[in-house]
Amino acid sequence: MSSRNEPCPCGSGQKYKRCCLGEFRRAGGIVLPAPPPRRGRPTGVDAVTAEAAVLAEDVLCSPARLQRMSEGLVLLRELFRPDGPLAFLRWSWDEFVPVIERHIHRVTEEVEDMDERRALLFARCAPELLGPERVERFNQGFRRVLMEPGRTLEERRALAMAVLEMQGVPRHPPYTYGRHHTMAWLMMAQVSEWAERRSRVSAAVARAHGVRPGEQKGPWMSPGVLRQAMEPPEEMMAGLQEAADADPEFMELMEKYEASLLLSILDGRTPEVLHGEEWLWLTVVLREPLRLGPDGMAPQVDVEALLGRLDEEVKQAVLSRVDAASRDRSSPPEAQQWFEWAYKALLMRPLAFFGAFAKAREAPLLERFEGEAVLVGELRRRERWRAEDLEPYRLNLSARGAHGAEQRVRRLQALLRGESPGPGSRLRV
Repeated sequence: MSSRNEPCPCGSGQKYKRCCLGEFRRAGGIVLPAPPPRRGRPTGVDAVTAEAAVLAEDVLCSPARLQRMSEGLVLLRELFRPDGPLAFLRWSWDEFVPVIERHIHRVTEEVEDMDERRALLFARCAPELLGPERVERFNQGFRRVLMEPGRTLEERRALAMAVLEMQGVPRHPPYTYGRHHTMAWLMMAQVSEWAERRSRVSAAVARAHGVRPGEQKGPWMSPGVLRQAMEPPEEMMAGLQEAADADPEFMELMEKYEASLLLSILDGRTPEVLHGEEWLWLTVVLREPLRLGPDGMAPQVDVEALLGRLDEEVKQAVLSRVDAASRDRSSPPEAQQWFEWAYKALLMRPLAFFGAFAKAREAPLLERFEGEAVLVGELRRRERWRAEDLEPYRLNLSARGAHGAEQRVRRLQALLRGESPGPGSRLRV
């Protein structure tokens, strides 16, 4: 925003404090200008700026200017919708969603006031979603649409206000909610669209489980989903299909981010997720059944039966750990975002998540003792396993008092002997 003693961006030649934008004062949560006198069409400026100045006077000189400004923002939001004339200014969902997902949960927990929440979310997302070229794109876009035929008078007035604001908006960071208000307003409009779409999918899956509104738990799913997460029932598939029918683009985005998540697991580019014996369980049980055939196609497997072979305690531990990490606002945003997407993938497609770790070349481990990752890595590189192959690892865990982990290795050894290992603790919520 221009300094009070600088020339007004409208091009009238008047000082900012005396021109159409006037001296600003705060009222009702919105910054209001003092009503300026009408001056007519300015000279010495380009045609678009002159037209914007005349139209903006209709708003700023109105006794109901607060209402007119508010209505103008609502109109801009409508023009910004996917089918609106400002749709070309929208962010693509591919660039938008990862940035928003990285910050939105943390901002929601840090700030309760909605105005403060929007300002903070904008401040954290703007460095990645804005830049000099993007700011100028907004400037030129508002100017172009203002002069297009077919716009209503109220739409043109709203666009005129945006054109004049953009005259004084800094193109370079820092980007703030107050100085880049119109762009921030439109960015938050797209955030609201995304949140609504995500909420509809969550609600559809919850309804499939008979969960009433308000009973949902965690950043994604309901207690009913969590309770049955390791063996996806037909109801969940029906819920997801309902969501896909209602918003196919949303589900395509989910599949894309799920694919990116699984690829990060296969490449060993994850935060620390698993303990050594958990990774062994996944490898021994899942790697061979999920091995790609000569034609490069994945085999047909009985998902429920294959997941049923995994130790219940292992499944519960991984799910609980990923869930907790997805809520940990002290972790770096990139790690938190990974865990949030991992939690969603675990609930919707647990076999794909666990199977990716089973086939991964490497995985950062939560080590209990120095050299554990090397020992587990050597065991995982085998093509076949015998119970005695795991004995040195079990003894290491026992010597260090890791009794729960040792018991999980014992159960894996029993499985390798063809015995019934006995389940770990059943899945709890």
